Amino acid sequence: MNGYEATGEVAVAGSMVTFDFKVHGSDFAGSFVLDGSTIQVLAVKGTFYIDAPETALATDFGISSVEAALLAGRWVEVPPSESSDFTDLTSVTDIAAQLAHHGSLAAGGTATIGGQRVVMVDDGSDSVLAVATSGPAYPVRITATGSSAGHADFSNWNTIAAVTAPPSPIILPGS
Repeated sequence: MNGYEATGEVAVAGSMVTFDFKVHGSDFAGSFVLDGSTIQVLAVKGTFYIDAPETALATDFGISSVEAALLAGRWVEVPPSESSDFTDLTSVTDIAAQLAHHGSLAAGGTATIGGQRVVMVDDGSDSVLAVATSGPAYPVRITATGSSAGHADFSNWNTIAAVTAPPSPIILPGS
């Protein structure tokens, strides 16, 4: 499989975060909106890079206002000690991990999502998977309830190019 696009929204630390990621293997590129700020993010070979506005860097990432002004609009390598903040984002893009953690599966009827006919599969706990009924049986949507409530829609299967690290990112101390 050469990847897919994942779009949607998920609860992260009590806030709803919208996202749009192009996933290729375990790497991804895209953006998410947190507290009104659009943050670009890349994950390449386990290293995260962000390009965020000054306000987001100061408010959401705890960077001083002076440093935030200097880093705004530039790619910054996230120090490994801070990369755990991105765990919720990577779980959204890891379909295999999401599908591996389920209870007893039960058919939940059929529906149409984005013009695609799907069969709903209920995992008996907190998520429902919608799977295409025609063509390849790819996931179309995962909907979750509970602490990580939200949904992720999947499209553009096998069309996403490999993700590469940004040129000349700023490497902060601790990276």
